[in-house]
Amino acid sequence: MKPILRISRYLVVVTVVGCIVMFGGVTIYAALAVGGAILKMLFGGSALTDIAAVTAAAFKILDLFLLGTIFYIVALGLAALFLDSEAALPRWFKVRELQDLKFIVSQSVVVVMLVAFLGDVLEWENGTDIAFVGGGIAAVIAAIAFMLRSSRAGDPGNR
Repeated sequence: MKPILRISRYLVVVTVVGCIVMFGGVTIYAALAVGGAILKMLFGGSALTDIAAVTAAAFKILDLFLLGTIFYIVALGLAALFLDSEAALPRWFKVRELQDLKFIVSQSVVVVMLVAFLGDVLEWENGTDIAFVGGGIAAVIAAIAFMLRSSRAGDPGNR
């Protein structure tokens, strides 16, 4: 049974490759969106509505780059944990166990949610629906904070 388990960990390669492909795809898509946004800035108007549209687009593009970065971080972390490739990690990226990767990804997800919410706020016109979106995001962030705090409470190397 041990040889089967030892070999089966290499199935994580599928996950790592999938994350790298998604990282590449999202990054290329975001780069194309940057090109479109620049064209809109160069050939669009300079009215306040045009400025607001470009600002909202910029935050949505930033959101895409952050999402791509999360895919890359997950790929690096899983490869380090399961495929003995710690040498490929940047010096600042320490992943000793799955909990470390979960902590980093959770922080990244919070940043992506905040950037996405800011993009929604920039496009918001009227009504109270934005409060519900913000409240939902706040609830998710609170749940993530609680999860991370409670999981780190017993950790002697608490961050």
